[in-house]
Amino acid sequence: MNPDAFRTEISKEREWREDEITFLDSVQESLEGKEDKEKIRRAIVCILYAHVEGFVHFIFSHYVYGINEQNLTCAKVRPAIAAAAFHKGFAALRNPDKKHSFFKGKLPDENHLHRLSRDIGFVENIGGFYDHPVSISDGVIDTEGNVGPEVLEKLLFQTGLEYRDIEDIRDSLHRLLNARNDIAHGKRKEGIKDQDYKKFRECFWKVIDSISDKIITAYQEKQFLLTDNPTAVPMVNPLSADNGNASGTIT
Repeated sequence: MNPDAFRTEISKEREWREDEITFLDSVQESLEGKEDKEKIRRAIVCILYAHVEGFVHFIFSHYVYGINEQNLTCAKVRPAIAAAAFHKGFAALRNPDKKHSFFKGKLPDENHLHRLSRDIGFVENIGGFYDHPVSISDGVIDTEGNVGPEVLEKLLFQTGLEYRDIEDIRDSLHRLLNARNDIAHGKRKEGIKDQDYKKFRECFWKVIDSISDKIITAYQEKQFLLTDNPTAVPMVNPLSADNGNASGTIT
């Protein structure tokens, strides 16, 4: 898939979502009663967030699909992409139910033995790792439930992209997610005032614009490929106590 086709699909996805938001906004504007306007805005805010969540799921799935279409091998892509492509191999390595065919009947509970068997099998096949085709399965990159800043950072990390720089939308995403949760959980029963509603709509556009720009740029620049650029962002373990410390670097 070339960059123009990639961008076109994103534009189509944005268009129908944005059209729906524009339509709902015009509906609330057409209401004469202030209370009715504020009441319907509660539902619109929930839909604003739902479209952000749906769009995030789409655009990362679309990015992965675009990478799969490149017919690459693990030798040519960033470690995060290679790891995702080799997901089944790693899953088998970690699967405690996968036991050595000879010993599973004689020593079924020898966990160390069967773990060693899996390790040996992995090492025996590791030579073909870099020739392994990049075909990332559905579900390997998962948005989970609520898409907040942390989940967005996780998705960027999983796809080998810069995940430590979403400050431009962190507050907006938090604000929209918290409002949706408060409404859905019954904590926020009052209607949405004019000024608050305007801010929530601005949050929606800001998040959608930012994510679109990040992913489109990443695909255009082929940021999924390995690079010899010394300024490239290193893969750092986000679970490390200090992400700026070299001890967090994945090796």
